[in-house]
Amino acid sequence: APADLVLVQQGSLPVILTAPHGGRAAILIVEPRRAQDGAPGPWGGVHTGADASTDVLASGIAAELTKLTGRDPYLVVAKFSRKYIDANRPPELGLEDPRARPYYDYYHRSIRRFVNEVRAKYPAGLLIDVHGQGKDPDVIMRGTINGRTVQRLMQRGGVDAVTGPRGVFGQLEVNGFKVFPRNDVPPRGTSEDAGYKGGYTVFTYGSHNRDGIDAVQMEFGNRYRQKALLDKSARDAAHAIAAFYEAYLRP
Repeated sequence: APADLVLVQQGSLPVILTAPHGGRAAILIVEPRRAQDGAPGPWGGVHTGADASTDVLASGIAAELTKLTGRDPYLVVAKFSRKYIDANRPPELGLEDPRARPYYDYYHRSIRRFVNEVRAKYPAGLLIDVHGQGKDPDVIMRGTINGRTVQRLMQRGGVDAVTGPRGVFGQLEVNGFKVFPRNDVPPRGTSEDAGYKGGYTVFTYGSHNRDGIDAVQMEFGNRYRQKALLDKSARDAAHAIAAFYEAYLRP
């Protein structure tokens, strides 16, 4: 059933963690996607490979946030393999077999429900879409569609809320991560790497939409997702997010 292949955790903290590409499970009733890896197209084209360990990383960050704040973040993690569904693409690109659609819809309905709940309950919130990249293994790539998906956050707290010392990416740097673009490069223009500037999830739920919240894509380099460093990466990222929450989200 769809609920068996998407991890959904109810939250009490205005932070939503999502991870569309870390899953390894087969969907037995669904044919694998036939499109070849690297096929060009919108939203970064076709990819069927996993962002290794991003499911574990997102769940680890969530657990650490609970320890730090005493409150659970919201969590939506795909357990299904990207060979069957790419949940960070619109449905016409993310799936081929019609039998995959209930799994795709369950993933996005869960995110939408949590976004609506955060909007209703809290003055502000943040969605963090967790990904992995191999272009530069030592950095986290910032993805805000060059500031577009964090419009309300910047209206409220200025650019510092994103890249300043207490901002979400500023705090990642404080906690030991290297960030690209550097935090002295504001989120505007074409500052973010074109391949990692933010995908379908942050575009769909970001605060440039009337029914959205502030949303960022974090592309963790391969080094941060090595088995020996995965727990540390989760702890350090959670400390950064908790500090950002205290500065910019706490009511």
